[in-house]
Amino acid sequence: MEFQAEIIRAIQSVATPALDIIFQAITMLGEDFFIIFVATFIYWCFNKEMGYWMCWCLSLGNLFVSSLKVMFAVERPIGYEGIRTLREHTAPGYSFPSGHTHASANFFSSIARAVNRKRFWTLAIIMPALVGLSRLYLGVHWPMDVLGGYIIGLGLPLVLWLIYRKYAKHKAVMFLISTAVFVPFLFIYADDTSLWKSFGFALGVAIGAFIETKFIHFEIDDIPAKKKAIRYVGGILLVLVVYLLPKVLLPVGPIYSFIRYLLIPVAATALWPAIFKKFKF
Repeated sequence: MEFQAEIIRAIQSVATPALDIIFQAITMLGEDFFIIFVATFIYWCFNKEMGYWMCWCLSLGNLFVSSLKVMFAVERPIGYEGIRTLREHTAPGYSFPSGHTHASANFFSSIARAVNRKRFWTLAIIMPALVGLSRLYLGVHWPMDVLGGYIIGLGLPLVLWLIYRKYAKHKAVMFLISTAVFVPFLFIYADDTSLWKSFGFALGVAIGAFIETKFIHFEIDDIPAKKKAIRYVGGILLVLVVYLLPKVLLPVGPIYSFIRYLLIPVAATALWPAIFKKFKF
């Protein structure tokens, strides 16, 4: 690890208070709230099919990365000699591969694959690289973690796109089967909270997709901008309540984390669309 530590030290050697702020802001592009805020806007207000594609791609990728983390069990550089750490609360669990780098790469790559335009592919290459650099600057990941997250995040959407195009009409079943593949990891690594969170979220996407495609069928076309704004703001408030309320009410533990993270996508993909369809906004 010493060679990788030298790389982190070299990056941190140019640290300034201004760069601290900049890189802490950049790293947020790989965090849950940024991705959820954009993905839900696309799903509720712009293009439902693209929203489904992104939700599946991101949730399955996150579950895959969480499984790799517990398999390899690489300790983070936090506390390593000569390395300082900022924003440590964004770095729970194991280190390889980088979840932030993967999430950012997966997010931008899934958009780029869906729209297939050069400027989006450019973003898909540049933005995750910056997020990965921020994780090194903040001292929460090794270079190999960032490289692994970057490769997985860029490559996975390209593979999943081939499957999604073929089975999009049966997306709920596809989402459920792809999530069920990871059930054995829950038995092998039953105490890992991050893995249970990731599994809960992916399963919630599958359940939400089943409910919406079977019973709700909400539309986006011909909705005035004002109603879309109400739809989006109200939905974000609901997601925040669903995220925060169980955190206060439920005890700490893997199973309770699973429940919390399962409820979030169900609320976003099914409960809120049922509400705004019923009240016509």
